[in-house]
This record gives sequence, C-alpha cells and structure tokens, in this order.
Amino acid sequence: MILAAKVLLSVKRKVKYGVFMMDYREFVDQVAKDIKDVLGDELQSANVTARQVEKLQGESYYGISVQPEGSNIGVTMNLKAAFDRYQDGASYDEALQMVGDAVEDGMFNRPDVRMNELMDYDVMKEKLMVQVVPTKGNEEMLAGIPHKEQEDMSMVYRFVFDSNEQGMASSVVTNGMLQQYGITADQLHADALVNAQEHFPAKVRSMQEVLADIMGIEPEMMPAPDETGMFVATCNHGVNGAGCIFYPEFMDQAAEKLQGDFFVLPSSVHEVILLPDNGQMDFHELEAMVQQINETEVAPQDRLSDSVYHYDSQDKVFEKAERFDERMQEKERPKEKQSLKEKLDAKKKEAAGRDGGKKTPHKAQNAEL
Repeated sequence: MILAAKVLLSVKRKVKYGVFMMDYREFVDQVAKDIKDVLGDELQSANVTARQVEKLQGESYYGISVQPEGSNIGVTMNLKAAFDRYQDGASYDEALQMVGDAVEDGMFNRPDVRMNELMDYDVMKEKLMVQVVPTKGNEEMLAGIPHKEQEDMSMVYRFVFDSNEQGMASSVVTNGMLQQYGITADQLHADALVNAQEHFPAKVRSMQEVLADIMGIEPEMMPAPDETGMFVATCNHGVNGAGCIFYPEFMDQAAEKLQGDFFVLPSSVHEVILLPDNGQMDFHELEAMVQQINETEVAPQDRLSDSVYHYDSQDKVFEKAERFDERMQEKERPKEKQSLKEKLDAKKKEAAGRDGGKKTPHKAQNAEL
C-alpha cells in the first residue's frame, strides 16, 4: 500500500513537472512540500519551511529549513546543486531524493546543542571565534551584526558548535543575540579574542612548509629553498583563519619572526600571506598580483580584499600599504622644511654681515618680533 502511494505520487509529479520546467524558487517551494516523502520516520514530524537564509560574502540564498520536533537545532540547505541536476535532465524525484539524502546526513552530523546552553552567554562565549570579511559588499548583513572595522575589512564573531576535517558548524553572532545576552559589542569583542587565541590559535608557517605539506613531503625535501621569506598565517583549523592577524600581540610576534616590517597579502578569508618589507617590493605590484589572483583563483565567497596591508614594527601601526607609503613621505617633509629654514637663516646672517652692523630702525625691530 505504501509502495503504491509513492508510485502514484511519482506519476503525479511527472505529469505536473514533466513538461513545464520549474524555476529555482518554485523548485524550492515544491521540495519543502514533498521532502517528507523521502525522509525517514524520525523526521516525519519535523517542521519544514522554505525561506531566505541570510549569509555573509554574498552567500545568502533561498532554501529550506528542517527542524526536528522538540529540537532547537535543525539544518538549512541551499538547493542549488539539486536544482542544477534537475535542470541538467534529472527527474524531479531524483533531485528530491538528493535533497532528502543531504538533509538526513546533515541531521545525523549536526552538533548537539541544548537550548539552555544557547541562552547562557557564559557557556556560549567559550565557543566564540573571530572572522574577517570585506566591508564592501556585506554592508546590509553587517548592519544587523556586531562588527569592528579594520581598514576595508570588518571583524565579525561566530559561535562554533563543531569543527572537524569535513568543515566547521558555526553561526554568526547578531545584534539580537547581544540584546538577549545583555552584553555590549565591546565585551563580545574582548571575549572573542580571548577564546579565539585559546581554541583557535594562530599558526604561522613558511611558504616552503605549506608547499611541502600540500605535496606530502618533508620541507627539507623541497627542490629549492624558499628565498622569498614568505609566511602563511591562519588559525589551527584553517577555516576563517585570516582573523588571526588581529589577535593581540600577533603583529609583534610576526614582526619578530620576519625580522622587521612586513606586508600582509589577503589570500582569502581563511589565510593571509606575510612578506618581509625589505625595501625592494613595490606595493603597487603586490596589489596587482592580489587583484589578479582574486579574479582568477579565489572563489567569490572566499575573497577578502584587493588591498595590500603593511605593519610598521617601530610605530606599531597596521594600515594599508598605500597609507604607509604616504606616512613615510610625510615624515620626510619636515626635514625638507627645516633644511629650507636653515638656508633662510644663513642668508639673513649673511645679509646682516654685509650691513656692517648698522642698527635696524626701531619700527623694523617691532615688525620682526
């Protein structure tokens, strides 16, 4: 009887969708209605909705949310992959089964979080980490979440519920959560930095070490030594690790490792490249390189910035490389002015000597004062 009912549903869907192709929104709405047909008994009472899911980095999407009855944690899913399969010729039933399998897999692997923990900031602050994203393009999302701007980037904060080799399950902290917890954005910022350094410590490795790791060999087995002095900085998990550059004392520790000033190249939201400023690099060339790599190699959701940054280890200033260059030029200008003043003073003394010690009129003396 159950098998006959499923066959009948399949026939009805083929009649309804076999001729007219649904657009993406119609597809999502229909999946939300039909998804329980391919889910196990334990999810038959789940609450399923089609809704807009807001994300940073242009990753917002219209998808489905499945929340088991009596649970405070569910899964939200972007159905683009299933819709692409459907557009490429797969039947609606095949696409629906693909979504059902993903939902059950997500439910099985979802972190176990209790409601009383979610409501307790003293518990949740132990799950905090920082993430940096480009400010431009995220303005609408940033308006609703606590953040701290750093040049053309913004630091945001996430609760990490689980992290493993497959990825990281996390949720961005919103302004509504701050009100719920009764804390300020400054307190959140301070707590996030403390916890991030403890549970997501920075990891700085030479480019040679990174490449050797990718190739599966020991660094000393690399065919040629690394003469660039480049280092890669991320967190221990490697996900959203670029935020480690804003950990307290990170810049000074990196300056010690790189033996002085250095450039920061935003490789992605997950990592940055540190390059010693040996006076031989033109930041314009570095910017051109970063922009080209962003356009050709980095996925849009992973891009951090087209800018190049600089850390001045003496003045302890992190800024855009362009601003550092301007600041260095400004430091040179007072010396030029002083040199000109000295020349004028010398000419005045020379003129006074030619006057043969003649007294200057009283009125002129007042004018000099």
